[in-house]
Amino acid sequence: MTIDTRKQALAARVDDHIEIAVEAEDGTNLKIHASFEPLDALTGDLEVILDGDDSDAA
Repeated sequence: MTIDTRKQALAARVDDHIEIAVEAEDGTNLKIHASFEPLDALTGDLEVILDGDDSDAA
């Protein structure tokens, strides 16, 4: 797995799915097409992480 620092991210609803475009600082671009169900689960995970105690971060 490669980890890059995110420079910019955009999301849009397109018909029956969501598209997420991410640009890394090194210029690498990634475009994700996903249905609502996996993104809803991801949103829940992100909310738990963001609402969590910073002392739990590794």
